[in-house]
Amino acid sequence: MHHISLGTTNPGKVREFAGILSPLGISLGVVEADIPETGSTFEENARIKTLGYAKLCPGQVVFAEDSGIVIPALNNLPGPWSARFHDLVVDRDNKPMHVISSGLERDAIDTLNNERVIRMMAEVEEPYRAAFFYVRLMVARDEEILYEGSGETHGWIAPEMRGTSGFGYDPVFIGQDTFGKTYAELDSVRKNLRSHRRKVIREFAFWVGNAMREGQL
Repeated sequence: MHHISLGTTNPGKVREFAGILSPLGISLGVVEADIPETGSTFEENARIKTLGYAKLCPGQVVFAEDSGIVIPALNNLPGPWSARFHDLVVDRDNKPMHVISSGLERDAIDTLNNERVIRMMAEVEEPYRAAFFYVRLMVARDEEILYEGSGETHGWIAPEMRGTSGFGYDPVFIGQDTFGKTYAELDSVRKNLRSHRRKVIREFAFWVGNAMREGQL
């Protein structure tokens, strides 16, 4: 079994990536560190995090990602600020200004993030409740980016939080092919089959296979 490390502090991402990678014969290690997400795009944050985690693991292949939910009706928020949306200060046009830190635990943050989305979308009717999950993944060794890819999953925002599975914005996101259920109402297998991470992981795994054959890993 081949080994690669994921840089993250989010246990939900660890579970989801492990569930997708394990059938591919890839064991997942985890590198934890608090690396500030100072970028204003998913791509900038993914690069910052990937190179930051790779610096902690000299000579090793490490991947990281930045992901979140994008809601066009909210000026594309939460977007790159998805992980800390409840702490994001915006102006009247929903343009990001700055982030304050609440210092709360991950589960509490997820709940507050979802509650803010529900409040801000309360008066928005279909078809303007559209949303999509987006992920930008990068792989690095030392200071070199070896690979990058992205994935999306489209749907819309539910009127209230539903379900107890998953993490992040799963309780408020209804997929195009989930028959009205939120991602948090799906079991992990059904969610992973639809996940934006599954889509980017398929391409990532293909790259890993080629890189191993060519002696790059």
